[in-house]
Amino acid sequence: MSPDAEWVRSDVPEGDVRERIMSAAIRCVERDGVRAVSMEAVAAEAGLSRTTLYRHFPGGRGQLVSETATWEVGRFWRRLAAAVEDLPTMEDRLVAGLVIGTKMIRRSTIMANLLEPELEELVSALRPSETIVHQVIRDYLRDLLDVEAAEGRLRPGTDTHEAADYLTRMILSYLGSPAGWDLTDREQTRRLVRTEFIAGIVGPSS
Repeated sequence: MSPDAEWVRSDVPEGDVRERIMSAAIRCVERDGVRAVSMEAVAAEAGLSRTTLYRHFPGGRGQLVSETATWEVGRFWRRLAAAVEDLPTMEDRLVAGLVIGTKMIRRSTIMANLLEPELEELVSALRPSETIVHQVIRDYLRDLLDVEAAEGRLRPGTDTHEAADYLTRMILSYLGSPAGWDLTDREQTRRLVRTEFIAGIVGPSS
């Protein structure tokens, strides 16, 4: 399977009622913007009553926006991890993750425009979960680094905790601002990963 084609698709499974509501909220944001989102608009988009929405989001619009933003970002990282899980090395996973992640972000109005003033409300909603997201990524990378270490691919003396923290910051930084690199180009992305991400972590023989 070519992960680029499969994982950038933006269709959302039906899921349970809460996911149905949050999927509808995402569609409303992408079509009309955050400020236009209301409980009424989301209920109509989801084909549900307002009563049902308030049953699942008793805090009203604020709770719906906050939980939808967190859900969308979490869904992004889960899909990205699934897209690269069968690749053999950390380098391969980093390269594919950056390429696929960039394409997914560009297809999502929310993910692509988190710095726009229109989406300030979503950014504010995401801040409480930011530390959790970073920790999840660090833990995932530390597990990969432990495998690399067990197979003798890391440079001697590499601290996997420090390396995981460094790679987390690099991934988030370049996905947010690629600094002149075309992260949709696999070969260019591989050069970036080898020279800027893992040059001091993975040994030259890997």
